[in-house]
Amino acid sequence: MRAALALVFAMGLLALRASAAPAPTPDPGAVAAVKRYLSALGKPDAAAAYALLTPGQRAYFRNARNFASNYSTTGYRIVSSSIIKATVRSADLVQFDVRQTTSFLDVTQGTTGSASAVEPYFALRTGGVWGVKEIYEPWKSYAPKTSARAGGLEVIVDRVEFFDRRVLIVCTLRGVGTKPVQVLPLLQSTLRIGDSTVAAMNDADFPLNDRTLFEGAHVYPYHQVVGYINFPWTSHADADLTATLVIKPIVEDGAQGPVFATIGPIALPKL
Repeated sequence: MRAALALVFAMGLLALRASAAPAPTPDPGAVAAVKRYLSALGKPDAAAAYALLTPGQRAYFRNARNFASNYSTTGYRIVSSSIIKATVRSADLVQFDVRQTTSFLDVTQGTTGSASAVEPYFALRTGGVWGVKEIYEPWKSYAPKTSARAGGLEVIVDRVEFFDRRVLIVCTLRGVGTKPVQVLPLLQSTLRIGDSTVAAMNDADFPLNDRTLFEGAHVYPYHQVVGYINFPWTSHADADLTATLVIKPIVEDGAQGPVFATIGPIALPKL
């Protein structure tokens, strides 16, 4: 019995020592790459940040101008940052959790806003060189601020963002009439882009799609709703384009039927 108890005790000590083993230390090159990247975005120096990306990420954005457009259209800038955790996923992949404060253009207010959050950044080693990879970033963006009006509703296209396999449009729905307006923009809206006309993505897939616009927005006079609409788009060609957005249905309270707003054509030149 004593021998069995001693064996159990010894096994417990081994398990405790194994669980208390220190986490792997990230390669200094990975730490340096992420710190230089954060510093470049804080200056801001988008060209320097682009040069610190992995080869795959640079290919995704195509060039530094496309990469920089995501920051110029949003006014995004890192004000302060600090690495609070590093997780070695493999010898060539490290995740860094960064506590950061950022400033950006607040579309809802038309002013500069700020936020504090913990964001993940990834360092990948390719061919012996560490580079940075971010996720869920558009490969280029525009801020056309093009608008149109239908009845008591004004629609403003704030941003057009190109991702793999989709185009995301951020728009403001503003009540400019005397009656409330009901808008269901994911139901029948279309985007004419290049030589194609595509319908809005209307799946109950959140946060890919905007829940508020999926359920329908009730816009009151002198009020506004800011949301986004996704449209399928598989081309990754970096070329001049024009786009025309049609938002429908739009139903003013007491109206006989729906109307629609046509915004565009919107110029989307090669950057």
